[in-house]
Amino acid sequence: MIKNKCLVCGGLSFRADRALSGRLVCISCGNPYGVRGASNRPPNKFNSYSPNKKTIFFIIMFILAFILVVI
Repeated sequence: MIKNKCLVCGGLSFRADRALSGRLVCISCGNPYGVRGASNRPPNKFNSYSPNKKTIFFIIMFILAFILVVI
């Protein structure tokens, strides 16, 4: 018989939670079955403009505007 094991705490006791439509919830940690623990990897950044690129873009635009006003 295959035992379900919590991916967060390793607990073997589960109960069906009615609030989550009968989804299994670990009794020891309270996380739904199938949810993994926090990883050490940083989240993926899908935005191509990071704050550093935005800051550099703003500084370049400010310098160009300043040059246009002086000329």
